[in-house]
Amino acid sequence: ALFLPFSVATPYLQVLLRCRGYGKDQIGLIVGCFEAMAVLAPPLWGYVADRLHRPKFVLAISIAGAIPAFLLFGAVSGVMAGVGVAVLVGLFYRPLIPLTDGLTFRHINTYGGDYGSVRIGGSIGFICWVIMLEALGMAKSTNGGMILVAMASASVLQLASLALLPPDPGKPESPEQVKETQGEGLKLFTQRAFVIFTLCAFLGRVAMMAYYGFFSLYLKEVHGFSKAGYIWFLGPLSEIPVIFFSRRIMDRIGVRNLFALGLLGCTVRLAGFGLAPSIWFVLPLQLLHSLTFGAYHTASVTYVSRLVPKTMQSMAQTIFAAITIGAGGLLGGAIGGAIAEHAGYTCLYLSFAGVALLALVLLLVFVPALDD
Repeated sequence: ALFLPFSVATPYLQVLLRCRGYGKDQIGLIVGCFEAMAVLAPPLWGYVADRLHRPKFVLAISIAGAIPAFLLFGAVSGVMAGVGVAVLVGLFYRPLIPLTDGLTFRHINTYGGDYGSVRIGGSIGFICWVIMLEALGMAKSTNGGMILVAMASASVLQLASLALLPPDPGKPESPEQVKETQGEGLKLFTQRAFVIFTLCAFLGRVAMMAYYGFFSLYLKEVHGFSKAGYIWFLGPLSEIPVIFFSRRIMDRIGVRNLFALGLLGCTVRLAGFGLAPSIWFVLPLQLLHSLTFGAYHTASVTYVSRLVPKTMQSMAQTIFAAITIGAGGLLGGAIGGAIAEHAGYTCLYLSFAGVALLALVLLLVFVPALDD
């Protein structure tokens, strides 16, 4: 349930904005500003969660604020108003995944466990919600009203699901312990491994904004396929095995190398979209989501979690998300929208495949394996 809203925002936000009359370059700007809030919002909420030792409460506040903010997309018009709403939504929405990951790793680092076996619940929720929305006629929504209702419903279920989470295992520390732990963690954020790995993840996110920001429009305008949800759900479906067995895979090949497979998948997938002559070539490329998200996400959050103490997990995950998802999303969305508007989707996907390839080379040359 914690991932249901992402099954609405990820495939359909671009469609909602198109329904509201925005052009591709305007959509890129608005989506980019929405992503950019991951630069500011996650570290802020993560710091508060770690200081209060109440990550569930902070997560609840984020969810509750995101619901009315997203509904404003249906009430405004004009680029500046759209940007303003995107910033407001991003303030509450963008911290949700890093806060959830931080909370999860606090439990895992205290009691043990497997992140992948928990995270597949998000993939299953994504798939089920998308299938239901498409069956109810999401593709027929011409004014975006159904998208707004779907987002509100998913967010309410997400908020209610917090009652199912166990108590936070963290114990309040003395001021001296807090200062010492945070000082240690902040030093780790400037170490070579964290900086270069974050740069690679940043470039990977820039590249994948060609998918997250424009894929539904690409399907409709290039291949004439309007029921985008049915294509989107193939991605989460393919990621389930990789996420579920991610711990075993990382034990065998290493965390960094699993992340390298994620970047390799990004390169091949985006290049394939740029060269695909029909929808039938796009379908098998969706299976590479197993690498571009399944391998990419589980390996990245695991790598970061190994660099910092457990009491710094919320801050570490949110700072990492701020740089990669936030700054990467802003840059990728804005540049991607301009390329799609003026040079077309083929240029967009091929050029961004090159960005993913650059990230892969940097990772293999400069990032240490960090495997115990």
